[in-house]
Amino acid sequence: MVSVLPKMMKAAVIDKAGPPSAIRIASVPVPRLARGHVIIALDYASVGSWDAKIRSGAWGPVKRGTILGADGSGIVAAVSSDVKRLRVGERVYAYSYGQRSGFYAEYVSVLADRVERVPRQLDQKVAGAMPCVALTAHSGLRVLKIKRGKTLLVFGASGGVGSLAVWLGARAMGATIIGTARPDAHAYLRKLGAAHAIDPHSPQRGSALQRIAPKGFDAMLATANGKDLPALVPDLRPRAPIGYPNGVEPEIVIDGHPSRPFDGTMARRNFQLLNEAIGARTMPLRVEVFPLERVVDAHRRFEQGHVVGKIVLRIRR
Repeated sequence: MVSVLPKMMKAAVIDKAGPPSAIRIASVPVPRLARGHVIIALDYASVGSWDAKIRSGAWGPVKRGTILGADGSGIVAAVSSDVKRLRVGERVYAYSYGQRSGFYAEYVSVLADRVERVPRQLDQKVAGAMPCVALTAHSGLRVLKIKRGKTLLVFGASGGVGSLAVWLGARAMGATIIGTARPDAHAYLRKLGAAHAIDPHSPQRGSALQRIAPKGFDAMLATANGKDLPALVPDLRPRAPIGYPNGVEPEIVIDGHPSRPFDGTMARRNFQLLNEAIGARTMPLRVEVFPLERVVDAHRRFEQGHVVGKIVLRIRR
């Protein structure tokens, strides 16, 4: 089924690698509907580290006319005849990495198995911010076997993956979550469900962690590998695993603690598991919104660092 689609759309494109100013707004053809695909009229698109790396050339040459963006939320505008579970007009979110025509556009064509309905209680901008980071965080929690009664230390808890690891770990899995972040993000972590928030730079860090978990933590989920991470290792139980997203550099290898790298896989089953974990709960993910026309500013903000939550582009007014 297909709604009436325009022939052209507005998109943020890059023609060659460069700084944020390399991104330009252009009028490009609306993608064609392919077998097994749906076309989404996008409301919000997430701004991720992968977008910045592609744009900067860190991952190789850039093809002229590349549209950035791997995830977002919107309304189904067209459905291939061989796709039976989705309908035009449904509110959905999607994650599809590696396609040339990305989510920084008014329309995107995505394999149906990489698309899922948005839980009805979630705000659309939150849904647009979370597909990749939520799938990644949920994968990490499952790899680490987090459940009620377990204690988890989340290193770098205020970013995208960290925020969702805190919220899913505490609210959906019932674990005791301790997050590290700068002091100005501590109230946010507690709102997400963290039992405690710790400044990783504080000289009182070690004594605070000892009070919280005198027998040590059951696991650590690290969203980055920084100079403060090794100082937290003594607060883990012997042989406690350390999980981290694939792409964290350098890889986390610490004697006596198994490393558990993980990914947020683009698969329908993983979306279903995520929606089951979300249930009927609201998600207080902090979202910083830029209109598509200010995509350059959004990338500049990302490169400043210390983003709490996620940055998204608002595609439709």
